Amino acid sequence: MISTEFSKIWSSYFNKEHATLVENGKTAIFEALKILNSKHVALPTYTCHRVLQACLDAGATPYIVDCGLDLQINVNKIPNHVDTVIIPHMFGIQADVKSISNKFKIIEDCSQCIGIQDLGKYSDIVIASTGPTKWLNVGKDKEQGGGIIAYNIDISLGEIYSPPIASKLNQMYLEIPKMLESRINKASEFINAGVDLIGKDQPNAWLRALYFGSQKRIPYTPLHDMYPGFKCPIVDNYKNKLDWISIFP
Repeated sequence: MISTEFSKIWSSYFNKEHATLVENGKTAIFEALKILNSKHVALPTYTCHRVLQACLDAGATPYIVDCGLDLQINVNKIPNHVDTVIIPHMFGIQADVKSISNKFKIIEDCSQCIGIQDLGKYSDIVIASTGPTKWLNVGKDKEQGGGIIAYNIDISLGEIYSPPIASKLNQMYLEIPKMLESRINKASEFINAGVDLIGKDQPNAWLRALYFGSQKRIPYTPLHDMYPGFKCPIVDNYKNKLDWISIFP
């Protein structure tokens, strides 16, 4: 059956015991928060606004955290009183999960970073949106594009959302090394041409190639600009200088 094969492939890939497909990435985060009984949740200012909305829908209190120059959550700025941290590897750059894995419950968002090593190894739950702008872009829209959730707790999240999308993801799994190699080669072309890409010295799945320069288009609106009450001075210092190039495998 598709659901059994799906669980076997993606639970193993994300270093978990179970995996299933839900409607979208937002639903996957919502379910993860409920599984972990999360009440106070830290998330980086650079992430999709739907991550923040999932926290609010789950009844959790969000705490928006500044990001470093590598565009990843600044783990030193996470409030001690939170119980859960959502860590996306933004734009494909590997974030620091290991250093805080013994301090908080971790939801690791791998929507943008398929292909890098040790995904799920240091987190409690892994989610990955499979919508049209993500690394595993099999879904046709953001609302019903699918979302993987991989976990260790022996619970049922119901029937697999979409067998056709699940089947496509199972097939795409075999193509991950080839797709990653293609993305790395594309990024290398920019680097060799003199573009100082952010994350070039870190493990990187290269969903997008970002650099500091004369901003032509905004990669993401920081969450603290959308949800007032949080200060993110590092991002405020460079958010208007951040530009990006699409990378297609």
